[in-house]
Amino acid sequence: MKKALRHWLVKLHRYSGLLLSLFIVMAGLTGSALAFNDELDAWLNPQFYHRASTGPHQPFEVLAAKIEHEYPHARLAFFSMEPGDNAPLQARLRARHPDDALPVDTVFIDPVTAAMVGERNTKAVSLAPQNLMPFLFRLHRYLLLDKTGAIISGCLGLLWLATLLIGFALAWPKHRSGWRKALSIKRGAGGFRLMYDLHRSVGMVAGVLLVVTAFTGAVMNLPDVARPMVASLSSLTKPPKSSMHEGKPQIDWQQALEAAQASVPLSTPVRIARDDKQRLYQVRLRKQNDIQDSGSVRVFVDAVDGKVLNALDPLKGSAGDTFIGVQYGLHTGQLLGLPGKILIAFLGLLPLLFTITGIAIWLKKRKSETIVRARHLHQV
Repeated sequence: MKKALRHWLVKLHRYSGLLLSLFIVMAGLTGSALAFNDELDAWLNPQFYHRASTGPHQPFEVLAAKIEHEYPHARLAFFSMEPGDNAPLQARLRARHPDDALPVDTVFIDPVTAAMVGERNTKAVSLAPQNLMPFLFRLHRYLLLDKTGAIISGCLGLLWLATLLIGFALAWPKHRSGWRKALSIKRGAGGFRLMYDLHRSVGMVAGVLLVVTAFTGAVMNLPDVARPMVASLSSLTKPPKSSMHEGKPQIDWQQALEAAQASVPLSTPVRIARDDKQRLYQVRLRKQNDIQDSGSVRVFVDAVDGKVLNALDPLKGSAGDTFIGVQYGLHTGQLLGLPGKILIAFLGLLPLLFTITGIAIWLKKRKSETIVRARHLHQV
């Protein structure tokens, strides 16, 4: 690498890292917690995940009617089913009017007794136990700014990706014999040398995985950019936009769920949503050994006649479908199960290490440059 090019790459890496330091530390630490989102949320809020009642479940229509009666200013958007037979159902609410703000947007209902066992506002800026994990998720993905925040976060993720790649280029050994030095920490080293070795060696070892998390995060947060780019290389299956029929929905929640499950045998329902305007149900199913905990298969059921319009399995679609479909599982580590989630939780701590060591290196270099300039001026 030419000396002039290396000089500018060092500056780019240094100052982009400093610019991104708060963002990457926040994203890393919140990502570590979110790797075990459901487990931590259940520990903080056991009432949301365990119920004492036993017996047959009430029909979904009964539960939906109860929820909309209790929350008349909201409409039911979807049900989520937590793993296990003794967990309440989670129902997400939407405001009936776009300008209205709901004090509660998520309720937990006992499917046996139809009793409300909990509620929360996932948009609340709060560290209270019932709000903590949703707050961390919105901070991590949206910077608490909804769609605008997702775009900003995606752009910062691309800058972080570029910073990582520049770091690789700078640390890459000129000769094969240099790899041992590049991947090692000098024994007994302290101060600047320890900071430098940690920054370089850990970056070289774990940097590839951080590149994956930065890239997948940007793809998910910038779908209007990523999907057309993928579609230019491979076809993407488009989900149906609406029912094939006119008229009001005739199929209830339970019938739609049964139709979806029949189309994907040996699957477990994770979520069911209804769009009254488009007269569609969307059911998310989790297969055995699925690539993500929240299920990767989406089934669209016509709410007028109950026919399955499409079942989208990213692993059975085009190369583009598979590429888009695995992003979430890669980003969260769920693609590799528990080991993957542990790995992501560990990786989330590394931006803090890089920030500490990077700032230490920058301060040392800055001090040295100041001394050199002072000597030069003195000589002049």
